[in-house]
Amino acid sequence: MKKWIYFIVLSCLCCACHHRESIYHQYRHLPQQTWHRQDSLSFDIRIEPHLAAKYQHQAVCYRWQLEEDGWRHYPYQNLMVAVESHCDSVIYRDTIDLMQKGNLPAPCPFRLSADKFPYKVVVYHLMQDESLINLHRLGLEITIQ
Repeated sequence: MKKWIYFIVLSCLCCACHHRESIYHQYRHLPQQTWHRQDSLSFDIRIEPHLAAKYQHQAVCYRWQLEEDGWRHYPYQNLMVAVESHCDSVIYRDTIDLMQKGNLPAPCPFRLSADKFPYKVVVYHLMQDESLINLHRLGLEITIQ
């Protein structure tokens, strides 16, 4: 019995340590469920100034999400995207491989600052096909780790 109590307490502590706070979470719809290579999705990130001030010295992560039912008819198991983060006239570029099962958070290239809003994030697909079909929405969540 004592082992179970210790196990439950340890599990609760582990869950508490992995808490993350979402400070931005938006989806963008893809026109006609098709994403052409020359098309981009743009996220204008506005975060409440009090949240930016509260977390300005903490690590910030992007979490990209393809809408759950978007994978059902999508012909691949992953989605390669190029991400451009525009901040203070500097553009940070990165590539991310989104997987159908679980995506790791990608580090955000800048720190939050209340006086630098809005941030802009632009996404392009890098898949071999010129046009991707059966995709509905792509989501971006910014979390504090």
